Amino acid sequence: MSQVTSPPEIIESISRTVSCQGEGGSLGHPLVYLNMGENNWVECPYCDRRFILKTLDDSQEI
Repeated sequence: MSQVTSPPEIIESISRTVSCQGEGGSLGHPLVYLNMGENNWVECPYCDRRFILKTLDDSQEI
């Protein structure tokens, strides 16, 4: 029987620099800071969470 894995979590961010520590606590991983650079997304090398850049239109404020 094969194990079904869920797709990685996707988190929107208004910043190109994000931090990730997995699920937190004993289920997490070391805190890492990730930079999207020229891309509009970055994946955590530990837990595969994907952080995507949320684009703001003129009606939204930071």
